Amino acid sequence: MGFKDHFSRDSKKYAEYRPRYPAELFAWLASVSPGTDLAWDAGTGNGQAAVALADHFDRVMASDPSEKQITAATPHPQVTYSVAAEENTLPPGSADLVTVAQALHWFDRPKFWTEVKRV
Repeated sequence: MGFKDHFSRDSKKYAEYRPRYPAELFAWLASVSPGTDLAWDAGTGNGQAAVALADHFDRVMASDPSEKQITAATPHPQVTYSVAAEENTLPPGSADLVTVAQALHWFDRPKFWTEVKRV
């Protein structure tokens, strides 16, 4: 079973109309994270959570399997976007925090948990 891209057709509308998350959520995540050097936002869509994380982390790696979602993502100097699903190119032990805003149900969860433990 491969990745079914349900969102690329309307990536710009998705970016425009998707609700934002409260800033307090990201402040709290940073406060309980063991560090604030690097956060990985998996299934970032167009980057709402990734950009909000950048207010609290030095760097954010934001990945999504949809190239069109990444193309429509909000640019930010601290956010690096990549086209990827459950995996990434981060070195082992490098992420202080891993987030998935609303995409976990689309993931191959055993594969994702292995990657989370790795980074």
